[in-house]
Amino acid sequence: MTYFQVSSVTNAMRAKTLLARRGIVAYVSRQTGDEDNGCGYSVAVSGRGGEADFAEQVLADAGVRVRGKRTRDDL
Repeated sequence: MTYFQVSSVTNAMRAKTLLARRGIVAYVSRQTGDEDNGCGYSVAVSGRGGEADFAEQVLADAGVRVRGKRTRDDL
């Protein structure tokens, strides 16, 4: 699982929709204990490697600012 940290719930929902349009299943989750990340929402993508890289590129192309990226191994 890869988590893309975004600044708001609005950006998280927008990211989820953008990814769904490209065939990527994503989940929105609330992050806790991270004051440096604004509202602290993440978009989780279950795929590894190529799918996560593709998802990140889709978000970048759409102008969704990713404030951080974590994998399940990082948690």
